[in-house]
Amino acid sequence: MNIRLISLLSVLYSFVSPVNALELPLGSEIHGFFSQSYLVSPDNPYAGTNSEDGSFKFREIGINGFSEFSPEFRIAGQALSRYRDKSDDGEVRIDFLLADYLFFSDQYSSVGVRLGRVKNKIGLYNDTRDIPSARPGFNVPESVYFEAFRDALLSTDGMNLYGTSLVNNNLIQWELTVGRKDIDSEDFEYYTFARPVPSADSAEVPLKLFSISVIPAFDRDLKLGLSLADVRVDLEGTLSVTEAQQALVTAPPNDLAVNPQNYVTAAGIDGLLAIASAQYNYRDFVLAAEYLNLESDFDAALAGNRFSESSSTEAYYLQVEWFTTAQTSVFTRYEELYLKRSDRSGADSATGYNPYRGFGRGWTLGGKWSVGQGWSISGQASFNEGTAWLPNFEGIENHNIKKHWNYYVFSVNYQF
Repeated sequence: MNIRLISLLSVLYSFVSPVNALELPLGSEIHGFFSQSYLVSPDNPYAGTNSEDGSFKFREIGINGFSEFSPEFRIAGQALSRYRDKSDDGEVRIDFLLADYLFFSDQYSSVGVRLGRVKNKIGLYNDTRDIPSARPGFNVPESVYFEAFRDALLSTDGMNLYGTSLVNNNLIQWELTVGRKDIDSEDFEYYTFARPVPSADSAEVPLKLFSISVIPAFDRDLKLGLSLADVRVDLEGTLSVTEAQQALVTAPPNDLAVNPQNYVTAAGIDGLLAIASAQYNYRDFVLAAEYLNLESDFDAALAGNRFSESSSTEAYYLQVEWFTTAQTSVFTRYEELYLKRSDRSGADSATGYNPYRGFGRGWTLGGKWSVGQGWSISGQASFNEGTAWLPNFEGIENHNIKKHWNYYVFSVNYQF
């Protein structure tokens, strides 16, 4: 356990314990959460080999807060540790840290600006996906919020304009974000080459994002939304052309075709992401549905020889959550993801160790019980065909992946 995680746990404990509780100045608030999960994935390694026999290596810890200096100006931030076996090492990172200034507001509209590391408002869940109480189960819908672009789309270092307007009694909310971020490139490497790329270590991601949602006047329980993101991911730290060509000289015959990741001298992807969202509250039920379309242009160079490819990714989910009592809820979700819309079987994306990575279809059932005083317990079972959203990790290429696979999770959560 690294020293930054110990420090984060110490801060969390200081707020949980009344004896050690910190006094905050007026206009400031501190909140936090802790989640510990036990996950069993008997068919395929979910984020690591330990999960096949059951693993406690799934944990989330977060501390967030804000200070309001005036009704118009505040600063806010969150530190987060996310540990998921071999796919996320639990390193403490700045999830967001920003200054927020509301420069116009009246009874009909408001406009503000945020500067710093800002959370990206994409779909229903992206900006709250790491807060256990903000999602119905262990994770958000993996079809629409798949892990390959998680770090690239989670937050941005830049500027965020936001606003609300009341037009003919229809409530309209919008956000416009421009910026960039440096991320670890492992997820991108597995998404494009299905294996790690030697010497590559990071990717630079410029991003432009627009999202809008409408709560119509005719039904305040309905929310409709559209999110558009223009993103470019460039792989850094690849081999030089000379290094790749020298490696190719001593390689076995046809190794360029069998192991192209070993000769990458450049790689990048341009993506235009669109997510349409709908959420409806009906009595004790919350119905949600989202549709994703990703138009991407992939370009790369192998030992200096360039090639490119265009594809359309498609995904959707349907979800029903039922609040059976004030303390308990259950949910069910069906979802599908196709990395290439024209290839529903996933044959074009197949690899030797994982012939099923090009598509995913699955059912999820789960429930949550709020025990009291910030504590809750939850459980989830997922039944899947295809592995498009099976989390990648270094070494997954050494396993024979199965087409049909399930996983089961039990979580204990605390928030304040």
